[in-house]
Amino acid sequence: MTIGRRKLAVGAALLCFTFLGLGTSLLTGERLRTAANEAWIDKGKVDARRMTESVLFWISKAEVNLRALAGQFQNQDYRDQKSFFAFIDKAESWDPDVTFDSVVYAQRILREGRTAYEAQIDSHLKVIGKPDLRAPEVFESFAVRLVSREDGIFQMNTDLTTLPAVKVAVITARQTPGHVILGPAFESSKGGRHAVIATATDLVDGTGVMAATIDLVKFFAGFSADYLPNGIQVRLIERDSESHAVNSFIPIIGSRQPPAGAADTEIIRITSGQARWDLHWDIMPDYLDGPDDKLALLVSVGGSLLTLMIAWILYAISMRNIHFQQLVEDRTAELSQNSMLIQLTMDSIDQGFAVWNADRRLVVWSQRCVDFWHHPPGLRPGMHMSDLLKHLAERGALGDGIVGDIVNRKLEEIVDAGAASDEKFAMSDGRRMHIRRFPLTRGGHVSVYTDITEREQATEELLKSRDDLEIRVQARTLDLQRARDEAIKANQTKSEFMANMSHELRTPLNAIIGFSQLAAYETFGPLGNSKYQENASIVATAGEYLLQLISDILDLSKIEANAISLDNDAIDLAGVTDKVVSLIRPKAQTADVAITASVDENLPFLQGDELRVTQMILNLLDNAVKYTPAGGSVSIHIGTTADQAIEIKISDNGVGISKDNIARVILPFNQVNSNTMVRNGDGIGLGLALVNHLIEMHGGRLSLKSALGEGTTATLTFPSGRSISPSPKNPAS
Repeated sequence: MTIGRRKLAVGAALLCFTFLGLGTSLLTGERLRTAANEAWIDKGKVDARRMTESVLFWISKAEVNLRALAGQFQNQDYRDQKSFFAFIDKAESWDPDVTFDSVVYAQRILREGRTAYEAQIDSHLKVIGKPDLRAPEVFESFAVRLVSREDGIFQMNTDLTTLPAVKVAVITARQTPGHVILGPAFESSKGGRHAVIATATDLVDGTGVMAATIDLVKFFAGFSADYLPNGIQVRLIERDSESHAVNSFIPIIGSRQPPAGAADTEIIRITSGQARWDLHWDIMPDYLDGPDDKLALLVSVGGSLLTLMIAWILYAISMRNIHFQQLVEDRTAELSQNSMLIQLTMDSIDQGFAVWNADRRLVVWSQRCVDFWHHPPGLRPGMHMSDLLKHLAERGALGDGIVGDIVNRKLEEIVDAGAASDEKFAMSDGRRMHIRRFPLTRGGHVSVYTDITEREQATEELLKSRDDLEIRVQARTLDLQRARDEAIKANQTKSEFMANMSHELRTPLNAIIGFSQLAAYETFGPLGNSKYQENASIVATAGEYLLQLISDILDLSKIEANAISLDNDAIDLAGVTDKVVSLIRPKAQTADVAITASVDENLPFLQGDELRVTQMILNLLDNAVKYTPAGGSVSIHIGTTADQAIEIKISDNGVGISKDNIARVILPFNQVNSNTMVRNGDGIGLGLALVNHLIEMHGGRLSLKSALGEGTTATLTFPSGRSISPSPKNPAS
């Protein structure tokens, strides 16, 4: 084969290799990119389901608030507008996360009593949103008697049944006493999307319902700002299956179609009362900064570059090999003309050289070959290759067997390999040889013999070391993979436990509180025995404690999920202290524990979240009373340090904590057992953990100083940067 044809063959082979390598790299990269995108979408859907649980929890809290309003309403005299307004205004502080636009009490009026009722109020019943129109006569009407906002959707003497979405909620609530019914969404005459929530309530003069309106647009806007991760948007679609043969879908928040560019949408259906909603969670391209396709890019680009580099290296090696073969042919011609010089040259090097003609007869050889061939007798030019193979077979260099068969087989292998070939074999004395054959232009070939014993041994040792290293790396990789999988599984188990626990405890907890309050307030008449009322109060207290326990757990989950943000208020700590002490004092009096409070003069205001600061002080003060025996005392002192940092110290002379357990009590779900404390506290060990998280969010720290039997001092230290001087412009001054 000529040099040109060899180069053409090498070029064609390298071109095929290049296209194959590039195609494989790009295809593998695309598959990795697809897998990364699917994992990214799955993570978004998990977040969507978690957000749905938050929406359901908020609805449950709204139901609890309205049920509490109804329970308080029917046991106290709020039947005039002024006292009702004050009652609702006070109730807004029960749960800061739940806000109603307006709250009304509506009295049930039957058709036969409507005329007398209108004469009594000296007005006709009105249509919602159209006060000039008289409400049509129906079997039962619900007339608004008390309203928290005159400028709201509902006004005095309007009939709640004149708005279909409100009608279905209030009628269902009246028919199912004790239940809170969420109605379908509706658009008010003043604009905006709203929903009504209602529950039955009884007064001395008749049956009625307590209803409240919720601004859905405002709620979901606040929910999106506080809880939705960046890159996930929510749309609320209501299913209307009552008036159509098939479901119709009414967009409440957003449109029916996903926004342009949305990667995927997770649709979760929820049903509560008479409301049937579809929550559409749109996963946008900027969610988590998009899919993690760095590996796919690395494989596509890196694989392509590596393929091109290998192709270039192979091309360079092939060209050098072709050039070397050409040099061998030229040198063979020179050796034929200068045999003595060539012989001397061959004998002087470590490799063996032998030239064979087209008939496989020996032309010339180096002295080194004699050693490789086990010093054959009668070695001469023109000796046939089969004679040499016979000598080697008789010496056992070619393996066991019949000499003739070995010679024929070996000669056939050399012929089949061709003039351009190479092979390795082990000699009978343990040496390892490498034979490389180069074809000559006029036929025949040159054999080059190389002793590769040392190189092969070094290679084997290197391969063995590499295999040992690969085994250790694979074992370490498996350990790391197993640890990562266990961590992911543990985190997922914790998240599922938190979601399931809050979901499973809400409903029975609401029932415990609601029905125990009914018994405690003797809603349906006297119980006949004060013990019943006492026990009902105990059940209600236990239910409220359990509700606080769930709130603590959810607060801790929000903190761990970075879902809580702090307000920056100017806080009057003296006022906060008075409020907290007034809340704890009844419990302290029951436990025969004295409480004292002191505040330094000219105490600066604290810049922070007043609700969370109150929560921290309340938890620490409650712990101090809880672990102080009868006859003991608890004190709270608020002052400043030399560097103007604010310190809140709460001290008691109670049972105390051992030195070994101080660091453990601030961890979630940890309590100190009775072996190390004189008295066990109730709860599950979240109070100090919450306080520790909240003070760290304010940039401060919580420190505990205690000893068994000597009491405990808990200190909240806020950084000096949060101390501000009161001024007339400050809303807290």
